[in-house]
Amino acid sequence: MNIIVLSDSHGFLPRSDEFFALLDEADRIYHLGDGLREIMLLGQAFGDKLVWVRGNNDPCDGADDIVDVADGVRILLTHGHTLGVKRDLHPLASLAKERGARYAFFGHTHIPEDIEVDGVRLINPGSLRDGRYCFAAAHDGKLFARLMKRFV
Repeated sequence: MNIIVLSDSHGFLPRSDEFFALLDEADRIYHLGDGLREIMLLGQAFGDKLVWVRGNNDPCDGADDIVDVADGVRILLTHGHTLGVKRDLHPLASLAKERGARYAFFGHTHIPEDIEVDGVRLINPGSLRDGRYCFAAAHDGKLFARLMKRFV
């Protein structure tokens, strides 16, 4: 299962055919918040393929975090502002473990990162506004992920 992970778009959505083809080919699209307008547009275009959480700049009711299961892989999705990810990643790792997830995607910092904390792999795709995203593939209970920079 192929997943495209976006975060912190802050009013920016690439208009290239290449970007939309990438999203069209994905089995799932995650948006980790701070881009409500873009989330709504992606929801209209891609429907149930889109899974999203609310960011600190999103003026809406929505989940601060959710667990999605992709091909047997439990993945925590959060923007991260309620967990203080700018200061410490341990609360994020603890929440993921509490929810039975070995992987967590988060945003908020705008800094691409792929790190393991307390046995949990934490991945921040960076800001879509800076052309950053993550390509991930869930297969047989494992998650393979690659941080990308392309759409500026």
